Amino acid sequence: MIAVGVISIATVVLGIQFKNVKPEYGILLSITGCLIIFIMMLTKLTYIINIFNQISELTNVSKEYIKILLKITGITFICEITSDICKDCGYVAISNQVQIFGKISILVISLPIFSELILQIGKMLS
Repeated sequence: MIAVGVISIATVVLGIQFKNVKPEYGILLSITGCLIIFIMMLTKLTYIINIFNQISELTNVSKEYIKILLKITGITFICEITSDICKDCGYVAISNQVQIFGKISILVISLPIFSELILQIGKMLS
């Protein structure tokens, strides 16, 4: 976490320095900083996957549902980072479209879970 903080502060300080001289360098620096932090986050992903697998084994939850949850988490992170980068560059409309696309993607990916839930509720009511 300390490394992320240092990279973030260094990126912001350098971005402020470049903002007045060459604004395009500030944008590139911001994107680079975001990508470095994102890659650092991906290194923690194996730990998260292992925890989800343990939960799946202990609770008899289907691994397919765990995969869906991981996909939803990934879509959320990617859309949030992409949207923030677009906002930093001044493209708010594109940022909003990325957010909408992410929400629709999450809805589509989660349809099997909703379908199974509705089937189970139907079985319980009949």
